[in-house]
Amino acid sequence: MSGPRPAARLGARPDPAARLAPGVAPAAPAVDRGAAPSAERRLDPADRARAALRAGRIAALTAGGLALGKLIAGQLGQSMAVTASAVDSLTDLFASSANALAIQLAHAAPDRSHPFGHAKIETLATAGQGLLIGGSGVYLLIEGIRRLLSPEPLRLAAVTLGAMAAAALVTAALVAYLGRVAARTGSSAIQADAVHYRTDIAANLAVLAGVALTYATGFSRIDGALSVAVAVYILTSAGTLLRLGVRDLIDTSAPEERVGAIAAALDAMRARGELLGHHRLRTRIAGRTLFVEVHIELPGDLPLARAHATGDRARDAILAIEPDAEVLVHIDPERDEPA
Repeated sequence: MSGPRPAARLGARPDPAARLAPGVAPAAPAVDRGAAPSAERRLDPADRARAALRAGRIAALTAGGLALGKLIAGQLGQSMAVTASAVDSLTDLFASSANALAIQLAHAAPDRSHPFGHAKIETLATAGQGLLIGGSGVYLLIEGIRRLLSPEPLRLAAVTLGAMAAAALVTAALVAYLGRVAARTGSSAIQADAVHYRTDIAANLAVLAGVALTYATGFSRIDGALSVAVAVYILTSAGTLLRLGVRDLIDTSAPEERVGAIAAALDAMRARGELLGHHRLRTRIAGRTLFVEVHIELPGDLPLARAHATGDRARDAILAIEPDAEVLVHIDPERDEPA
């Protein structure tokens, strides 16, 4: 296309009586062709920010309590597997604390230096969390191998077993809470927290079973083997979080089903005769925000006011599917070739 094109007004509401051409009926209300947005998803942005920040702080406090309890139990019982789990919880404390700070910064209003907002701070924190957890996994892997080569007998079975059972229950409750908050707020940082605490549940149960088996059989190398297994599990989780963070930092497109729902809404407008077509539909994800850009094709002799009204209706059709998206609609004459 040659030369700049007027973009549809993003703040104005469409004129219900606007028409593409004489004889064309007014636009029907936009229909959500994807899953209906939940009531929580339509929460005020300030409420979502407060909910995400509160969840981040609760996760950090919980991780701190778990780390302290496991560390005491691991040292009293001389269990490397329990101590390894305590180190994992300690990294969780730092990661969740960083997440809480990132959430607070990410929800700050756009400014002159960051006109598109600060949403990517969350994804940066997610990637950093993956690196931090990966480092703790390497440490636990080294310590587990050392304990395999030089096993030590365990003691105080009630303390170590009780600590790991309690840790599994507390972590399960935390994962359920974080999952609900992530669904309500769309926060990638809280989603990352939920994913990585979910892996902790399995790790805690594995350590619990292994410590019980060690006490029952007297075979001390089980403790070291479990430390290695927990380390591998943590490294896998770290890789998942790192991929999640990097995906958003490099402006990855939305999933195909979400893009398809947007295209279907625009195709419905074309079928009703409201526009002649559309092209260059592009999306990118930045933190909790989906950015959508599309070019719609209209008759070259259509009055500018009506063209803008049609652009507003196209924007509203997209927002009916993605209520929290940032949408930019370009208006092109019908003879423009798709770029």
